[in-house]
Amino acid sequence: MSRPLWRGLLVLGWLATGCGVAGGTDTGTDGDNGGEVQETQGALLPWAEGHRWTYRVTVSGTVSEKELSVGALEAVGGTGPLSAEKAHRVTSRKSNGEVTLSWQTVSGERLLRYREQSFDAGTTSAKSEEWWNPAKLHVDMSPEHLVKGTTWVETYAETKQKTGKSPTTETTRDLWTVVSEAESVTVPAGTFTAVVLRKTGNSKTKTYWFVRGVGKVKETGEETEELLGYALEPTAP
Repeated sequence: MSRPLWRGLLVLGWLATGCGVAGGTDTGTDGDNGGEVQETQGALLPWAEGHRWTYRVTVSGTVSEKELSVGALEAVGGTGPLSAEKAHRVTSRKSNGEVTLSWQTVSGERLLRYREQSFDAGTTSAKSEEWWNPAKLHVDMSPEHLVKGTTWVETYAETKQKTGKSPTTETTRDLWTVVSEAESVTVPAGTFTAVVLRKTGNSKTKTYWFVRGVGKVKETGEETEELLGYALEPTAP
């Protein structure tokens, strides 16, 4: 089960007091850092059970929050061709009660998304579901795909199904571009040096700012997400 949103907000409370470390976990800092750029190391998106991030989400001027938490490995499930694969169950919980479940895991240096379900607030039956074959790229962390100016195309079959409707499948192609290897970005959690990636597909463009040892700190496109805080559980020896 995922941690409820208030746990993410509690982490932010610890950060605001300047503690920096909560319960033995590595956490982000609050937004008032005097403009200091935080130098970080490690994976572009640290990925393990227990890791969680809290974001401020802005859509058409409306502001809310969401917490993203990584759960245990389990079968992807569903009816897609990759249902037997193992992936982490990821919970995205918005402050308005909406929940999204997805199944994602790292394969080599690529974080892949296999399946996703969306739920309205207070409901237990998914209103929609999506799956991909091959699995859809979340982020490619390989050195050759982190060089400024590099572009590549990801192709997969995307199947969507809404409650009471038959599934529809179409071939989707996403063009990825490395915009910057080191760009300063300021979000509520602080100022960081980020790798900037852009994804264009189906007439939609999203831009992502990833920071080593932290993960995604900002996203723009259909909505804007900005990192409020994060907590990375220690990796078991």
